[in-house]
Amino acid sequence: MTGAYEFVCKSSSTDRLCASLNALGGWQWSLGDSHWYGDYVRCVPFIGVRIRIVDFPAPAGDEYKYDADLRLYPGCVTPMAVIDEAFRQVLAAIGAHDVKEIDPFD
Repeated sequence: MTGAYEFVCKSSSTDRLCASLNALGGWQWSLGDSHWYGDYVRCVPFIGVRIRIVDFPAPAGDEYKYDADLRLYPGCVTPMAVIDEAFRQVLAAIGAHDVKEIDPFD
């Protein structure tokens, strides 16, 4: 199962975004690189769940719009509602806003 979101925040690069997310404590975020998606920030917040935020931020005024996808693998026992709420709380903690679900892109 997959899901996807877009959101707006002040971080202008995945390096800065990753640092902001890790400064929160809790989930451990790392950088990755993909031929298709360029640089990205990833996290495994629950067993069987992967969150990836891709590095094609579009300017949104003096901020940047990012896309994120969630992938649930076999063995995931965390309900999607719990994952969604937790991810939205993390985004709010870094000042992200205008969070909305979009069509999956992976």
